[in-house]
Amino acid sequence: MATPIRAVKHRGRHARHLLLAGLFAAGSAWADGSPCLVLTEEDGLQPLAGCQFVDGRLQLEARALAALSFDANGLAPVHAGDGFHYVKRDGRQLPVITFDNGPDYVVEGLVRGRVGQRIGYFDTEFRQAFPATFDFGWAFEDGVARVCNGCTRGTPDADGHVAMVGGTWHRIDRAGQPVYQIDLP
Repeated sequence: MATPIRAVKHRGRHARHLLLAGLFAAGSAWADGSPCLVLTEEDGLQPLAGCQFVDGRLQLEARALAALSFDANGLAPVHAGDGFHYVKRDGRQLPVITFDNGPDYVVEGLVRGRVGQRIGYFDTEFRQAFPATFDFGWAFEDGVARVCNGCTRGTPDADGHVAMVGGTWHRIDRAGQPVYQIDLP
């Protein structure tokens, strides 16, 4: 049996300025055709039999689906290819960004996923909330999310955290529309 890659206990509510280096992982650890890994609280990342990652999609046999543990939203995290995917009981899947050593959190009913090279926001049924037009976006908080266009990954710090730098930042509502908000002291 393969030695597990330990998952760091995670899920701090909001990290404002730093991202994990794996945010948009380059895929060096696992390439197309490689095995999938399931994330468990007890054992970290473990091989998932009956799963392959081919042409950017998970291919899950019935035994792989049966082996997954689904959360209260009906989602199970699987790592393959270049990052994490949420999988539903019926096998539907959504590639999500890596954040805080695991798949992105569902916050205010939405999770951040990749749509090509853009960030999209999806509900737990994998319906896209609005068109993905941003280079990066934070999770929603109180119905508002900070998003940017033209921002890029900065240089990783000693702990591997990467800040998003540059670009134009603004806030959006849950319909993807700009929000003009005054920050009071």
